[in-house]
Amino acid sequence: MDLQPYDDLQELFDHLSRDPRVGRVTVHLRGGKSVTGTVGPIGDEAVVIKALTGREFFDAWVRFDGVVSVEVQSRA
Repeated sequence: MDLQPYDDLQELFDHLSRDPRVGRVTVHLRGGKSVTGTVGPIGDEAVVIKALTGREFFDAWVRFDGVVSVEVQSRA
């Protein structure tokens, strides 16, 4: 999978959620924290990151304006 410079995060997360090669994503947030999991539902201003690594049974609701960068783990 090759990442492309998408126009916005909503488009990026939509692409990632539909690509079967994409495993987990790490979303780096303002303030230095990050969350790792799978891409869930995507809204106009936020995304749900499901099945957080190290926090079983937890999901995170992440606003796009708080995202600094996104790392993608993909299967070849």
